[in-house]
Amino acid sequence: MLKSPTYTQLTLTRAVYGFVAVSIVLVGISTALLLSTKSSTMLDGALDTAVRVRAGSAGHNLAQTLHNDWRDLKSVAQNISDSDPQRITGMLDGMRGDGSRISWIGFADLNGNVLEASDGLLVGADVSERPWFRNGLQAPYAGDVHDAVLLAKILSPSAPSELRFVDLAMPVIDEAGQRLGVVGVHINFAWAEAYLQEQAETLGLMLYLASADGTIIMASDDKIPNVDELQILRSSMSGEKLDGREVWPDGKTYFSSLVPSILYADLPNFGWRLVGRLDCSFFGGSVAAIKGQWL
Repeated sequence: MLKSPTYTQLTLTRAVYGFVAVSIVLVGISTALLLSTKSSTMLDGALDTAVRVRAGSAGHNLAQTLHNDWRDLKSVAQNISDSDPQRITGMLDGMRGDGSRISWIGFADLNGNVLEASDGLLVGADVSERPWFRNGLQAPYAGDVHDAVLLAKILSPSAPSELRFVDLAMPVIDEAGQRLGVVGVHINFAWAEAYLQEQAETLGLMLYLASADGTIIMASDDKIPNVDELQILRSSMSGEKLDGREVWPDGKTYFSSLVPSILYADLPNFGWRLVGRLDCSFFGGSVAAIKGQWL
């Protein structure tokens, strides 16, 4: 009879401790699962933001650099009407510089005859059928990448098929508002490729430049993917802004972001789209360490 209260008291104590222990385990498991899920959500959000900001930065930097050429071209166009041929040639040569980025710049009259050009190249040539002249005669113009035509044999006689340009052009108008012709620039696309490759290395992601029709014209890893296999690349054809996680043809999952246009200030639109791709597996070790600390 004297042991009954002790037996009852020990049983209640054990029950309370047991309940507390089970509660702690359940709360611990629930917390661990919650934190694990939360960490994955946080990682997705961080990677989504990272690829979006980095891809946007690469596109902005490219557009800003091209805008420098556009600003110089405007200055040349504004000074042609009251300059003699020698001064015009001097301005064109000065803008071309060492030729590492700008391969050619020239001034053509209303009939498409080249009157002045850097290094005297193509002076006297008929460029009336070239898109940069026909479009530039009407309004400021930016032309997508294309193979060299007239300059191929002059600038790259050994491998003309490897020389590609993007164009900038604008009408030359005098003080009376009369059109005198067009001044146009051929920018070596190899420069743009090298620039984006450097941006990709600096920002830690892959970059893919697409033309207006969705064709991939540049890949920082030199491995151009099939547009039909990826939603992010298919969306480049419409210019729709798209971000998110996607499995690429190599079987790996990447976070990607589409920059729908490459624009800066009054730079004309080339029609380009830029896709940035970030490998989320690079962050796996850091996330595992964070989960371990939480646990």
